[in-house]
Amino acid sequence: MPAVNIEFVPLMRGVLEFISYMGLAIFAENVILARALGVTRLLKLVPDHKAQVWDFSIPFLMVMGFSAPLGWAVHNLFFPWLRGYLPEWLPASALRPLVYLTCGSAAMIITWLLLFLLPRRQRQACQAQITLGGCSTAVLGTLLICANQNYTMMQSIAFGIGSGLGYVFIIFIVREGRRRLRSKDVPAIFQGLPSSLIYIGILSLAIYGLVGHAVVL
Repeated sequence: MPAVNIEFVPLMRGVLEFISYMGLAIFAENVILARALGVTRLLKLVPDHKAQVWDFSIPFLMVMGFSAPLGWAVHNLFFPWLRGYLPEWLPASALRPLVYLTCGSAAMIITWLLLFLLPRRQRQACQAQITLGGCSTAVLGTLLICANQNYTMMQSIAFGIGSGLGYVFIIFIVREGRRRLRSKDVPAIFQGLPSSLIYIGILSLAIYGLVGHAVVL
């Protein structure tokens, strides 16, 4: 019985850590509200029908989840090996965007193959959106954040999945906000895109108020 308890404690600790990093990515480090990543695609998704939003969100979440361990492997295994072969004038950090884009492309290929498990109609709809999801700045930005913070593989996976869930969460939050901003009380000059940007900005300020933000002098 004690052996079971000893094995159970690290497992629960790992699960709680995984959930905490997902929560961090969804709320405190939201890719849109805290990093302004993927805003352009967000504003195009907001007016779409609910089915089209999920056609984008399903492959986007899969790409975010698969790219996270690939990014960790590149940062912790590939770059240390590569530094020994690069000239002095070319630091490995200069190749990070290109290599991380390659990780995102590999995650897109894996996602494309797994989408064949879905019904044909839904699979075709998701595959039509996969390039827009995989080429989003949210994917590249999440990989760079995980590398800069030196997350472990499990932390990177949790943060990647949480970033995807946070993106989808904000889509529906902004959709609801835009629906309410159609009120006649809103001046005509602010209706549509201006009111949506102001709404996103207010949500971002709320996140900064919750997490805190310091100005380095």
